[in-house]
Amino acid sequence: MKQLCAIPFVFLTACTITKPIEQSTYQLCEQTLYQYTEIRDKGTTEQYVSLFTENATFNVERLNISLSGHQALASRFESARKTKKSIHLMTSSRIFLDEDSNLNANSNFILYLKNKNNDSDTTVIAGRYLDKLSVTESACKFSHREVIVDRIDTL
Repeated sequence: MKQLCAIPFVFLTACTITKPIEQSTYQLCEQTLYQYTEIRDKGTTEQYVSLFTENATFNVERLNISLSGHQALASRFESARKTKKSIHLMTSSRIFLDEDSNLNANSNFILYLKNKNNDSDTTVIAGRYLDKLSVTESACKFSHREVIVDRIDTL
């Protein structure tokens, strides 16, 4: 009989109740997620780096990209925009608190890239954004963005 009483207790103690995200914080972060795709495709360098904290990191392991800070982010943004035309599509975004109450977001994306000098090929990249977010009273910014590339195709 003692074993039966201990099992429900073990299951209950393993569950935790997480604090819900305040609506204003959620909306700020949702806005940042949606702005990223628009700014990355058609925005300015200043707009792009403003989405990130000053010492943010940005990694795409499969493409050998590892950036840290506004200057590195700006350089990469500008070099990519010189040679490629892009269209980002993002879906299934989820903003949540992790077990340590840190704000995170996960999203799926499809990225269409076309070389500005050669209109014949289009590269399609599908994957996931795994984000760590930092919030102030007036802004939600990426402190870390991990880009997981699941598939690359050429059309």
